[in-house]
Amino acid sequence: MNGIVHRPGEGEELFGGRILIKSGLDDLCITESFFQGARDGADPHYHEHHADSFYVLEGELGFLVHDREVLLGPGACVCAPPGVVHGFRSTQTSRFLNFHTPDGGFAGNLRARDRGEPGGFDSIDAEPGDGLPPTHAVVLHAGEGERLESEHRTAWIKIGRDELAMIEFEIGPGFDGPRLHTHDDHVDSFYVLEGETEFKMEGETMLLGAGSFVAAPRGVEHTFGAGPGRARLLNVHGPSVGFHEWLRRQG
Repeated sequence: MNGIVHRPGEGEELFGGRILIKSGLDDLCITESFFQGARDGADPHYHEHHADSFYVLEGELGFLVHDREVLLGPGACVCAPPGVVHGFRSTQTSRFLNFHTPDGGFAGNLRARDRGEPGGFDSIDAEPGDGLPPTHAVVLHAGEGERLESEHRTAWIKIGRDELAMIEFEIGPGFDGPRLHTHDDHVDSFYVLEGETEFKMEGETMLLGAGSFVAAPRGVEHTFGAGPGRARLLNVHGPSVGFHEWLRRQG
């Protein structure tokens, strides 16, 4: 399987471009969504077999977690593990990333609905307050998370679960990144939030700016490093296979 590279605004377009599928892999489904103004997103529901996570890029989203709604702006993230009731809406024009780990049929559901078909995936309608307590979920505002400092790099562990590890990196000149490597048990993906980041994948070197996305499926050689200035990016491993724990030991 080849690596995935999307420049800003690229991806599989659905619903007139309002939703872009960045990765439709079984291990890791990532979409980037644009909501014009205040609008409903998803009614209360839960998943039995996968985690549903979000990262807000622009605007503001209202997230229902169990029985309480929290308003979250840019840089905030949420993770609803299996069994936790959740839903969301935009309160203003917003853009956000949505991660399903594993996919659980979500990408196929979006494609079916885009064709006007019923669709369906690992999702069960529920009432607020049903399911597992909110302590199982992750809700973080911008700048929150477990902070790990090293030379030329700061990392925040946003989500560390079996289903995924979401790490926010801030890197500067002098950060060389890991050696070229592959994974045989998970997908390693990146979304550039600010600045430019250098990626190497399948023999190609790319300098990619904010809004760009890279994913290395199992067996695809890759690495990343600093660009000409400071940069901020998300690194998502699906599943985690202990990556967040390894980062703690290193950091």
